[in-house]
Amino acid sequence: MNSTRLTLTAGTLTALALTVTACGGDGESDASQNWREATSVEDGGGMDQLIEDAQEEGQFNAMGLYDDWANYGGLLEAFSEKYDIEINNDTSTGASQDLINAVVNRQGQDDSLDYLDTGMSFAQDADEDELLAEYAPETIDDIDEEYIGENGTWINHLGGTMAIGCDTSRIDDCPTSFEDLLTGDYSGQVAIPSDPTTGETGFMIVHAAALANGGSLDDISPGIEFFDELDEVGNFLPVEASAGTIETGETPIIIEWDFNLQPIADDLAEDADIDLEITIPEDGAVSSFYAASINEDAPHPAVARLFYEFLFSDEGQNLLLEGYVTPVRLEAMIDQDTVNQEALDALPGGTEAIEAEMPDLDQREANQEVVEAEWSEALQ
Repeated sequence: MNSTRLTLTAGTLTALALTVTACGGDGESDASQNWREATSVEDGGGMDQLIEDAQEEGQFNAMGLYDDWANYGGLLEAFSEKYDIEINNDTSTGASQDLINAVVNRQGQDDSLDYLDTGMSFAQDADEDELLAEYAPETIDDIDEEYIGENGTWINHLGGTMAIGCDTSRIDDCPTSFEDLLTGDYSGQVAIPSDPTTGETGFMIVHAAALANGGSLDDISPGIEFFDELDEVGNFLPVEASAGTIETGETPIIIEWDFNLQPIADDLAEDADIDLEITIPEDGAVSSFYAASINEDAPHPAVARLFYEFLFSDEGQNLLLEGYVTPVRLEAMIDQDTVNQEALDALPGGTEAIEAEMPDLDQREANQEVVEAEWSEALQ
């Protein structure tokens, strides 16, 4: 791993004295202010100028970009090595709401975030609150309008499909549907990785459960009712599931994104001789893309935009692909013959574009309100 890359706790990051003064303040350089106002690399003076000014800023602040999340470890290391940028990555949390809270609470501070990776609904809320910067990378023409926020302040960059992971060393007959999860065979064995009220993963798990139980992308309540029933029959385990809880046997069945489960399966097979079976539920297939965005108040506006360019470049998109996610420019890269074929062949959902249903922004907004109102009471 590159020696310039740092992974910091929240306390360490807060205490770090960065080289740039308060975000957007009087002490900001003319170059940084120029990039804060730029909406494209051409608008700011070109790629060479962006690289020069980003290297002058020298630091990149992020939160929740875990090494095994969509190969962010490899992505950050490659970016750091290529441009000699130091990475300050706070991995104390990865929930979308926590990232938004950090941007709000650190306004004008050097330890605020430059870049955010959140669920779409969280990005849209942040856009409406004017927290995000408008910026289009050079490859924007390869990305369909449906994957770009209305105001150009966020862009979908990676996606996947919800799946069920099952430890075959502890479960004799693995579930293949949400209906199976309600049977008596799985007492105290089914878990999810995050709270649906604060993170995209949990939110989309409830969407999948809704589709499997008579709901729709317009009606998420059956998904909440499903987990209420799962809890009542004793199968739901109120533990934040992870690779570690699978390895110890605490959560032998986990509902998660296919792209998160696949690297876990690889590691468990190699390190613990555990076979994690991954199945797209036959009664509740749902997909989603995450949203990349730049903080309007980024302490390092040039670096933030250079990272955006890297993220949506062939190199960046292929690095995401190595993390088992479907990059938003996949079809364009296939057409342009710039895709990493080996990584493409290893996609858990197959080499085609994501096909499962995806909620739009209006559906997300309405369903988020329902989840926030009903989830806690249902899981008491």
